[in-house]
Amino acid sequence: MPEWITENIDLIQAGAALLSALVWIFYLQVIVSGLRRQRRSEILITLAGRMDLSASMMISNLGFEPIYVLDILVRSLSEEDEAVVSVVDRIDPDRDESSEKLTTLQSPLKTGEHVEAGRLDEMLRRASWWADLNSHPDKLHRIEVTVAAVTAATSSIVAARRIFHVSCEDGNIRIRPDGIYAEQIRDRRGRRRIEKQLNDMI
Repeated sequence: MPEWITENIDLIQAGAALLSALVWIFYLQVIVSGLRRQRRSEILITLAGRMDLSASMMISNLGFEPIYVLDILVRSLSEEDEAVVSVVDRIDPDRDESSEKLTTLQSPLKTGEHVEAGRLDEMLRRASWWADLNSHPDKLHRIEVTVAAVTAATSSIVAARRIFHVSCEDGNIRIRPDGIYAEQIRDRRGRRRIEKQLNDMI
């Protein structure tokens, strides 16, 4: 046995070096994967209260990195109209905003923090004013909410989208989310599309 080891010492050393390199590569992948998960954004879009137009929309940051809410886009589809409107500013011509503490939703969110974006009916009213929509809420089919934000972890925007289906039963409007969680928009094409929408609104 010692003679065999002596005769094959070069091969054994090469195998040990290769095995050691594979172990280090594995640990490096684990470390890099953990760092990517820590830097990955996770934006939640949820509704609180009754599942109708009186529900309040909550924007939460569950990522490890703080984010800055840049814009909130609402896309409403009905039998008569379709529009994409920014509702990040709480500007309503029908209301006196002088007493409002928070006139814009543009703000930083630390990890675990959330901000209330407002009731759905209020957001749709602001959207209808800016886009000059004529459709009645009971004719809505779908509401699509996109939250765009920036973070120090990436040079481009981060974003999340959630779709809510609207139905009218016995005169009562009901809201049903499309899925449990908000869709995290991580692909480059999706983020560029949102950036183009934001640039077009300037």
